[in-house]
Amino acid sequence: MGWRGWIGAALLVLSTSRAGAADKVEASFIGALSAPSWPYLIAQDKGYFAEAEIQFDISFAPNAPGVMQQLAAGSVDMASTGAAEPILAFGQGAPVAVLRVMGQSAPYELIGKKDIAGLRGLKGKTVIIGGRTDITGIYWSRMAAAAGLGKSDYDLIFGGSTGARFAALKAGSADAAMLNPPINFHAKEQGYVVLASALDYARDLIFGALSVNRGWAAAHADTIKRLDAALTRATLWFEDPANHDEAIKIMVAATHSTAPDAEASYDFFRRTAFFETTGTVSLSRLQNLIDAQKKLGDVPQTLTAAQVIMPGITETGP
Repeated sequence: MGWRGWIGAALLVLSTSRAGAADKVEASFIGALSAPSWPYLIAQDKGYFAEAEIQFDISFAPNAPGVMQQLAAGSVDMASTGAAEPILAFGQGAPVAVLRVMGQSAPYELIGKKDIAGLRGLKGKTVIIGGRTDITGIYWSRMAAAAGLGKSDYDLIFGGSTGARFAALKAGSADAAMLNPPINFHAKEQGYVVLASALDYARDLIFGALSVNRGWAAAHADTIKRLDAALTRATLWFEDPANHDEAIKIMVAATHSTAPDAEASYDFFRRTAFFETTGTVSLSRLQNLIDAQKKLGDVPQTLTAAQVIMPGITETGP
């Protein structure tokens, strides 16, 4: 199945050739399809969703809180965000759960103006991140602490997508921005410099998760099992170097990105082992993230990884 006939704008339908027999799953993503969406695009293009009898429909919200609000309300069945978001939502009483880890390593770089000398050079400057309580907020808190920057040493502003943050950097309303592929590559090509890599500050933390509405998940365990298997096939396919050229073509066709952008993102994700390929959630690394959120006062101090997952549905590991 190729990409012909896909409908863009507000709703993108990852359809199957057996739409009448397929189980429909509605998911919400942030902003638009991008490089971290690769496994979903592969699962569609290679027919893995079709073989699993899944119709995977994607809608978009401008930021992570909007995505999680849709999931908590039951407007969608699943959500793809940073792993911090479903933890935060659950801690506030929302009926959501982490289903699987999609991104297991931090893909962000803090990119700044070329006259800024490292993280300490951000004293008195303005930094734009995704949100105080999202995963970029955790990354920034660790970077600032390592540089000896207190909260009064900088101004923090927020932009829900990488594109919005890069726009703020270019417009001069921010001196540094938290960016991920491929926009971080564009920034460097335009003369901006890397002030810090999030991976150096967050190797103990998972990054991205696919989460579910608990009520929907309890009633659709078999659907989830088949979808989960399709995504595992897709991530393993991505990791096979023999599929390099086709993976690039899939990304370019689905997102209208350029081949060089897709190539740079592919190399970055392979080099950093970004995608989780087993379909399991490491409870210890999930707890590390929860503990980081506790340190910032964002979630209850009693919250545990075992509470955040979906018992009997989420596959877990050490």
